[in-house]
Amino acid sequence: MTNPAFWFSWGIKLIVLGAMAVWLYRDARSRDYHWLMWTVTPVFLFFFSGLGWLLGAIFVLLLYLGLRPRGSLNGCPHCKKRVHDELAFCPFCRRSVKRECLRCHRTVPWEATVCPHCRSNALTDS
Repeated sequence: MTNPAFWFSWGIKLIVLGAMAVWLYRDARSRDYHWLMWTVTPVFLFFFSGLGWLLGAIFVLLLYLGLRPRGSLNGCPHCKKRVHDELAFCPFCRRSVKRECLRCHRTVPWEATVCPHCRSNALTDS
């Protein structure tokens, strides 16, 4: 157990899987998409031996990228964290990230002054 190569390989594994867990958490939480499941998955890969953990990490990343909700991430107007553009409420601060048109009752972007759907300027204040 005092073999330096052993500790080096464990250190590399810890750094790669830790960074992967942090990225998966941040991206899945921003998209409000099963963030706990995707964050815990790299913990299980830590116990794989040989290069199995690396192949498992690549498989998990490809699977996540294929299954996650499509769309861009925009900044929340309140807490400034990145939020999926389809969400009406921020998953972090739980405040509204979109406004509602009082005429057609559809959601519009926070910074809009006119509804892009019906051209009304009757939007909610916050």
